[in-house]
Amino acid sequence: MVKNTTAASSVIPFRFESREVRTLLIDDQPWFVGSDVSAALAYTEASRMTRNLDEDEKGLHIVVTPGGEQEMLVINESGLYSAILRSRKAEAKRFKKWVTAEVLPAIHKYGHYHDGLGRMGTLIGQTIGTDGFHMLGSIIKGKVAELPMPARRRAMSKIWSQTHVAFGVRSAEDIPAEQLDAARNFIAAYVLREGDYLPKEPVGVLALDDGQALAAWNLMHSAAWTVHHWEEGIGPAMKLVHSRFYGNANTHITNLRQSVERLKPVRETIESVCSVGRPSDFFALMPEECQNLGGLRF
Repeated sequence: MVKNTTAASSVIPFRFESREVRTLLIDDQPWFVGSDVSAALAYTEASRMTRNLDEDEKGLHIVVTPGGEQEMLVINESGLYSAILRSRKAEAKRFKKWVTAEVLPAIHKYGHYHDGLGRMGTLIGQTIGTDGFHMLGSIIKGKVAELPMPARRRAMSKIWSQTHVAFGVRSAEDIPAEQLDAARNFIAAYVLREGDYLPKEPVGVLALDDGQALAAWNLMHSAAWTVHHWEEGIGPAMKLVHSRFYGNANTHITNLRQSVERLKPVRETIESVCSVGRPSDFFALMPEECQNLGGLRF
């Protein structure tokens, strides 16, 4: 049995169907973690698979795992073929086809496994991979969270597209690992332009909250009744008593009358919006409404 403990090897976590098959390159040759191969071939124990292998087909090697460095039983390419040929399980045929048609030819050709999608770097820690992709995705989601849903989707797509262009990749997962911080900063600094995804603030239009809208309505209501009472009696009487005062006051009354008429659409909009959830008689009647009801005076 070969025992190689000189250096810990990075693991390339291939997946065969739903199982992980950890692979190492030792002296540019592929070795496979024995327990993973035995599970893929449906052996109950790895020892049952490896006991009949030649000594030069198996060995011990330090493997980097999430729990730290561990010494594991590994088998080389020759040992892998031997294990496959000795298995009578249905899984063995599929596993053999996967290994011989995809993994080993690619390793022999490129010196490593190449899956055709440019993801080999992810497997050995050269790119940000899925974890980095999700990290950047969280930043983007936070950035567009205040947008309406349709605009949110468009904005996310645009930010991803600009990120791909900025870092010269087709997928964010392929961004080099050493550029992860730069990618985070790029996304954080990305400006959502007003009008693209954010509604433009109408020029010259003021937005009122509920309280301000009701205060504006009350002002229009009081102005309308002031004009009405002035024209119905106060004005003519004042003209007889103090013509100069009447002239000054009448100028303001005229301005009030014109403003009330000009703001009538605004008043009706406020009544429509602010009447929701309130009693039907919440808004007091205007002078013309009283007259329509028979000349009532309030």
